[in-house]
Amino acid sequence: MIDNQRILVVVPARGGSKGIPMKNLLPVAGKPLLAHTAAVVAALDWVDRAVVSTDHLLIRECALEHGLGVPFMRPPELSGDRIGDVDVLCHALEATEADDGTRYDVVVMLQPTSPLRRPEQVTETANVLVDEGLDAAWTVSASDLKHHPLKALSVGADGELDYYDPAGSGIVARQQLKPLYHRNGVAYAVRRDTLLADRSLMGAHSKAVVIDDAQVSIDTLDDVARVEAILAERDVPAEQPSTSADPRPRRLVIDIDGVIAAAVPDLDYDRAEPIEDNIRRINALHEAGCHIVLFTARGSGTGKDWQAVTSSQMDKWGVRYHELRFGKPPADYYIDDRLLTLHQALALCGLPDPLGH
Repeated sequence: MIDNQRILVVVPARGGSKGIPMKNLLPVAGKPLLAHTAAVVAALDWVDRAVVSTDHLLIRECALEHGLGVPFMRPPELSGDRIGDVDVLCHALEATEADDGTRYDVVVMLQPTSPLRRPEQVTETANVLVDEGLDAAWTVSASDLKHHPLKALSVGADGELDYYDPAGSGIVARQQLKPLYHRNGVAYAVRRDTLLADRSLMGAHSKAVVIDDAQVSIDTLDDVARVEAILAERDVPAEQPSTSADPRPRRLVIDIDGVIAAAVPDLDYDRAEPIEDNIRRINALHEAGCHIVLFTARGSGTGKDWQAVTSSQMDKWGVRYHELRFGKPPADYYIDDRLLTLHQALALCGLPDPLGH
């Protein structure tokens, strides 16, 4: 609480990141990306409650292991990559209040993709909002003048070059450029009414909190390397991942048909062909130290023994694995709380997709 204002911290962490699948669980300096934000929250003694808004059970598990609450799951209609922050925060605020019966005055959003934030920067942002009676306060960083909008160019369909803004033609020296800033994701503080009534993250009266030190919003694996280099410069040692809190998969159970082998008519597995892209991904996971268990429903419905054929196919196709198991019951669909794609499993191991996707 700050000046009798109840503060809710919301950490948005969906599972469907496209750039880096399962990015919020990606190991960064020895611990999941989400854990960096959890450590900052733990240092904020003025926070009344902190919750994670997620649509993925593995992220929920990681959040709970690192001290963040997950009293609700984000509904599917708020899980797409075109859903705005306001909708996510409004849902989180209302769902949390329904859970604990508390009315929160201020929401502070901490995105996991900014792991270089410091607790004091979040505190300053919340204090500015409350002390000055603002609708919102955002952290920002100064933008490089080399990328100023007045220096931006447009290229037409025929290759024709022009200034994006006609005023750019009058810029001859950087001293003519007005400093600009960009949001860095360190912290957003916003009042309850601004969110719920105005459906805005900024409101009519907002203020910037300028952050001078380096900040990186993680979108690519190159960004991860930059963050780890900056943490090393700050003398922040990389942690040794613990087996209990480390979300990286160590034992992966992988289906064969539809994942390793293309589907065949009439369950005639002799005619199956390999899905070579997925085999490369599985082999990369094997090389990274994952224990690979192949589990198949071949023969479960018909009683036919496909073990020799399947083993021969895996050898012929170059699939690297540790165990081959039969007896998986045939079904139209399988429902599993630990369901991952191969692409997501690679990301959880901190591995690039060997296909470059």
